[in-house]
Amino acid sequence: MKRAEKALSLNEEGLLAEVVGFETDEVASQAFGSDVDTYGGKRYIDFTGGIAVHACGHTHPEIVEAITAQAGKVQHVSDIMRHAPQLELAAYIREIFDSILPGEDPWTFLFMNSGSESIDSAAKLALKATGRSELAAFEGAFHGRTLLATALSRSKTLHWAAYEPFLAPLRAHIHHLPAPRCTDCFASKREECCLDSMERLLDESGDKLAAIFFESIQGEGGYIPLEPQMAKKMRALTKERNVLLIADEIQAGWGRTGRWFGFEYLGIEPDIVVFGKAVGGGMPLAGIAARKSLMQKWTPGEHGTTFGGNPISCSAGLAALRVIEREGLVERACVVGEEIKASLMTLRGANGLSDVRGRGLMIGVEFRDERGAPDYARCEAIKQYARKKGLLLLSCGAKIGKPSVDNAAIRLIPPLNISNSNVQQGIALFKEAIQAVPPSG
Repeated sequence: MKRAEKALSLNEEGLLAEVVGFETDEVASQAFGSDVDTYGGKRYIDFTGGIAVHACGHTHPEIVEAITAQAGKVQHVSDIMRHAPQLELAAYIREIFDSILPGEDPWTFLFMNSGSESIDSAAKLALKATGRSELAAFEGAFHGRTLLATALSRSKTLHWAAYEPFLAPLRAHIHHLPAPRCTDCFASKREECCLDSMERLLDESGDKLAAIFFESIQGEGGYIPLEPQMAKKMRALTKERNVLLIADEIQAGWGRTGRWFGFEYLGIEPDIVVFGKAVGGGMPLAGIAARKSLMQKWTPGEHGTTFGGNPISCSAGLAALRVIEREGLVERACVVGEEIKASLMTLRGANGLSDVRGRGLMIGVEFRDERGAPDYARCEAIKQYARKKGLLLLSCGAKIGKPSVDNAAIRLIPPLNISNSNVQQGIALFKEAIQAVPPSG
């Protein structure tokens, strides 16, 4: 049996758990750049980038070469000893951090396997360093699917409802601030203001609160950028109360927003930065960054990882970051993102399209029905229509039963080096889908 036939046959056997929610029934056969081919004979323009992982596109030759070369040298040593790819990647990332956030206290790094794992690591460091027992995050936030990350997250009820009896004791140590929807709040003070609530929490928690987690752009919550005015006030309040500020840059990091990190738009310095996705060049890699004085609050052996910072993943990551910098992909994300937003803004106010937002190539396109409610069904229908036409899209948007938080959006996160022709063709297909699928209601 040929491999294609075997793959398609195996796909019918229900071998893989459906809990992850596969977007299609297709089986990928090969991918390059922003194109994905399947064993079913279809080719897609990929506006998902492996969920913001493929900043350099699928199977970039330099990343493939780095993986191949490293596989013949050292594949795995765990934390028995350091290895060159890990050290070289850390040195490269330190240069980036030093250019953004200079200071005498050097930046240091802990490499893990996934974003969720790194969120847990950041929480453990904050709890240890402060000696405190509570954490805070925002409504609309998404920080991952491990148990702690699930408890921190508040973007979709589906993610936590079934586990609430187990999570409840953990949630007793986690506060959720109102979603940072600050544009409207600054115009006319909302009844639920995240800054007012934060100040009250800091007053009431005394010396219990260890850290506040935030996303520079809420990802799963709807691709909603944080306002610099709010972020600066948050930073001032947390410094005043000796509370650590943790930036979740897992999706927004490594050039996607038109800057190396989304927090650069905010004019603040977080105490801990959590990163992932694009840093591995398509391989599993994530981690946290903190200044050395903070990272040294940990005792050696107190935390660890078997596979985190794997030599092959670090080699792929180093190659990816070099490509991003050499090819000017950070700057290109900014330029192409603005062009896409300008093109889509022409449809705003029609076809149920209520907003186009985001930074760089992290763009959210929001849809509401005739009553003004989030149009989740239409987002799904647009995805399906676009897929039939050869365009891969993902949706996002908070769904927790609160009108002030909930929204439905399509996210556009193609590779940063996507060709101009694929950008134009993809946006044309997206617009066709928007106009072809009627609003709900």
